[in-house]
Amino acid sequence: MNACAASGRVAAAVVLAMAGLGVGLVLLGGRRPTPLPVARCPIHGIAYDAELEMCPDCAKTDAAGDKGGVR
Repeated sequence: MNACAASGRVAAAVVLAMAGLGVGLVLLGGRRPTPLPVARCPIHGIAYDAELEMCPDCAKTDAAGDKGGVR
């Protein structure tokens, strides 16, 4: 086997790998999941689902009877 044949095979493998990578990126690039609506609690600093009315920690505090306000 001569050096030309080996380098040709390596070049062909590189070209095929780059083409496969390009096709994969094109296929995956078109699919973007919709972002989740997220809100951040100003008191606790945790992120929660914006469809909820309040932060889960604030809800626990309210359920315990303390409204979490400044006294």
